[in-house]
Amino acid sequence: MTRKVQRSRRHSPPFLSLREATFRLGDDLIFEGTTWNFEGHHQWAIVGANGSGKSLFADALRGRLPLVHGVLQYHFKTPTGMTQEETIGHVSFEDRKANVHETVVQSRWNSLEEREALKVREFLSYQSVMQVNPYEVQRADEQKRAQAQFARRLKRALRLLRVEELMGRILISLSNGEMQRVQIAHEICRPLGFLILDEPFTGMDAQMRKYFREVLNNLMVNGLKVLVVTAQLEDLPRAVTHVLNVKNRRVAGAGTKRHMLATSHVKKLSGGRRHGRIFQVSRRSLKQPAHYPLRKKEGVTEARANGVLLRMRSVSVSYGSSVILRGIDWVVREGESWALVGPNGSGKSTLLSLVMGDHPQVYANQIEIFGEHLGISESVWELKQKLGWVSPELQVHFDDAATCFEVVASGLHDTIGLFQPVTRSERSRVMRSLAEFDLAEVARIPLYGLSGGQQRMALLARALVKKPRLLLLDEPCLGLDGKHRDFFVTAIERLIRSGTVTVVYVTHRTEELPVSIRRVLRLENGRATVEPR
Repeated sequence: MTRKVQRSRRHSPPFLSLREATFRLGDDLIFEGTTWNFEGHHQWAIVGANGSGKSLFADALRGRLPLVHGVLQYHFKTPTGMTQEETIGHVSFEDRKANVHETVVQSRWNSLEEREALKVREFLSYQSVMQVNPYEVQRADEQKRAQAQFARRLKRALRLLRVEELMGRILISLSNGEMQRVQIAHEICRPLGFLILDEPFTGMDAQMRKYFREVLNNLMVNGLKVLVVTAQLEDLPRAVTHVLNVKNRRVAGAGTKRHMLATSHVKKLSGGRRHGRIFQVSRRSLKQPAHYPLRKKEGVTEARANGVLLRMRSVSVSYGSSVILRGIDWVVREGESWALVGPNGSGKSTLLSLVMGDHPQVYANQIEIFGEHLGISESVWELKQKLGWVSPELQVHFDDAATCFEVVASGLHDTIGLFQPVTRSERSRVMRSLAEFDLAEVARIPLYGLSGGQQRMALLARALVKKPRLLLLDEPCLGLDGKHRDFFVTAIERLIRSGTVTVVYVTHRTEELPVSIRRVLRLENGRATVEPR
């Protein structure tokens, strides 16, 4: 069936167009018979639920999926010597796996000395951004002209994204939001005809989201075509004029922003939560013990020192001359769940990596977890058995072929991947954990074949399969649509109320916090303050 997308009455020369286009993904045909015009005076956004195919549609538009029928045509001009596909910029969370993650992983444990680590200025250098081949011979005048043009684009990108202050920073010391800004700056430094931003506000704090919306507005108004791909309608820039809705890997509708945001199927993307409250949790489902029962082992309570799970004394972290944390004192007791908040770069993710023993400077600090001092190498892996962790960053660590079952089973041994046979009892344990989050039917499907919401629930099942006492959630709802966000937060709310686990929840969107979290640790400029909620 041909999918003809409605056009506005006022036409202008097209910027990009599809005519009866059908694309292939593996053995499946997707977006069959789609006809769509991105006209010159339009600015578009693609919206849809997690797993709907909106990112796939963006991939199709930039020539990353085979076109098996119809026409995909670019109508914009390109610099001499470049194809149109080469001038399409793209930033997504998945890009971090290909462009940044490998560098981060390889250098994490070798970066205590500033001179050994990759810095932002090197990542944004002419050689890195333009992928200069050192063996290619280029005329001196051409090279000089290309470098001058790059310098102008770099200066503009640094100013727009507020990256000047990060240029001397080590890449692995950046927060999620800071890394997102650096990745976008990396793309803006290239000669661009078209820029696709998939969930561009990922990891940004409220102030930076507000500022970056204005940046996108200015870019669009001044002529750059920017396609915003998002599941979060509140993040749409004002300059977006039209919206295309994707559902089940088909175009479900398209039109002016005003018209599309009023349709019922787009409205559903906002979910059911308002004002930090959770609509979808029934009173019956939350009828759980209000207290947190202390576990006992051989007649002795495991939670030593008045139920203290975590204690930090004067904890500090620095990278070269950059100080990330300054003298942090913090105590987490059993049953006292916390929100960990603060602006980009305040040290939230660094603090969590110290708790997990995954940061090289953990050995230089006084940190006790479950009554044991971190830094005693023989005990780190035993302590990790009592810790669970969920983060969008965790998704990029797994092999593309890892199934949902294998991902959850890897949580039994705290490995990224399954490297040993699963016993019968372990298999039953994994399947029970999958069933608790409605994932049993997709156990054999690769993790990356699931929707974003299902992937996040699989990571939660992985964290809980070993029955941890402390659950660390590092911005777990990044990129989730309203429905999946509600489902995830509801699951956490039930865990807290049932006394199953103590939670530390990191977020830039306080409205998504479970209502049972009543304690807040706020980080700013490396220092911590405790606040009630």
